[in-house]
Amino acid sequence: MTENLTMHKKISLTNLYFNRFLVIRYTTAFFLFLNLYWATFLIGSLSIVAILPLALFVLGILTTWEQIKLYRNHCNKLPYARLFYRTLAIVFMTLVITFYTPLFQFFYPFLKQTQQTLHVLAILLVVSLIITFLMLKKLNNIQHNRDQYFKRIQTYEEFIN
Repeated sequence: MTENLTMHKKISLTNLYFNRFLVIRYTTAFFLFLNLYWATFLIGSLSIVAILPLALFVLGILTTWEQIKLYRNHCNKLPYARLFYRTLAIVFMTLVITFYTPLFQFFYPFLKQTQQTLHVLAILLVVSLIITFLMLKKLNNIQHNRDQYFKRIQTYEEFIN
């Protein structure tokens, strides 16, 4: 019975540490599909720029793989996730800058450059940029054990010991 309880405690702690990255996993999945759709439209337009979202997609896959490994080996440092979100931030800022330039058609050959399109795309990119910065902040807090989830884990560990 005691061995069963000890195993349950271990599994609970493992799950808590793994769930610490839950928001990052879901956000990564969102950006994975966003880049996949962008790449699909660019490939359909026969654009060489499709390499950019495909590279981001591959980096997102590496980030996903890194997070899957966290279940067995807990770690606070996620170098692929940090690289992924930093790269996304740079790409999103670059894309916002290109809105009113001829480069717009280079990155979005499948869209018409109308005010309505620019507004919708600007909102999408700005919201994505904000989410990206929030994820970078969360990764930084996790790396330095300053996140709320870690405090809950510590409280739970004190409770079960």
